[in-house]
Amino acid sequence: MRSGFVGVLLAAALACRGERAAPAAPEVALFSTVGDAPAAALSAAAARAGVARVRRVAAAADADVLWLGDPTEAVEAEALLLPGAVALPEGVDSRFGDPRGRWAPLCARALVLVVAPGAALPLDPVNVRDAADPRLAARVAVGPPGAPGLATPLAALGVTYGEASLRRFLALLARNRTRVAESERAARALVASGEAAVALLGSEEAAAGAASAAALEVVVPDQQGRGAVVLPTAVAVAQRAAGGAAAARLATWLVGAEAEALLAARAPGFMPLRAGVPVPVGVRPAGNVVALPLDWDRLAAEKRRLAPLLAAWPP
Repeated sequence: MRSGFVGVLLAAALACRGERAAPAAPEVALFSTVGDAPAAALSAAAARAGVARVRRVAAAADADVLWLGDPTEAVEAEALLLPGAVALPEGVDSRFGDPRGRWAPLCARALVLVVAPGAALPLDPVNVRDAADPRLAARVAVGPPGAPGLATPLAALGVTYGEASLRRFLALLARNRTRVAESERAARALVASGEAAVALLGSEEAAAGAASAAALEVVVPDQQGRGAVVLPTAVAVAQRAAGGAAAARLATWLVGAEAEALLAARAPGFMPLRAGVPVPVGVRPAGNVVALPLDWDRLAAEKRRLAPLLAAWPP
């Protein structure tokens, strides 16, 4: 009772002095497919900064803001998005953005190679195609090609080099007795344990391997060729939030410099798009990487078309 009475007196005193408590930040519903840990980290940071109280929702249709794992997901969700609501942030190369203004980029993830340190290999893997080299037979691991982390990058290879080239690559991987793990994390574990020497992974799992006791080497591939597959995550405002300032404010904050630096530090494997952002071991800023130029709408269509092939691999 005494504590309650003291609280009443304090409130009365503040009122007499003309002081008012700061208004609470507005609530914004967020749908995210980037993973729970990154979404939780930025949701908490947005609340601390007074930008928004983020309420995570399980369905895109119930969201005010969407943070999607790669641009193909934004293309698929286009009917829900409000074009022009969030602009390409200053300091970010337009190649990582959306020419149609449906979404804006926040960091990126890439398809990379991880190599066991000290492995006596007959070649230095520096290109994606090296994973199918016969000299590495039975020494390469991958996650499920039909899973989101690999399906989009493989579709990007199909868009760039043609479906026939992608099919040859997959056939060579299968002929090479490539280990297909149940997940990217399991593929990384095969390299860490010595059961495989090389794995084809997304940059998040690769960074985890670099920071682990195994100290796996991360190789961003094809830097002397046409470039690596680098896919930004996509932040968009939903049409259902049209006319409201809170959703646009959160989306703009998410693609801003503060959130990007926080994400790069808290979620290793997310590659910052701005220059000068510190990165952990095993990660390179996206601006320092030669990346394939990609048309996001064409990539989304190719991903849909190749889905049955990737889901059925290996034959």
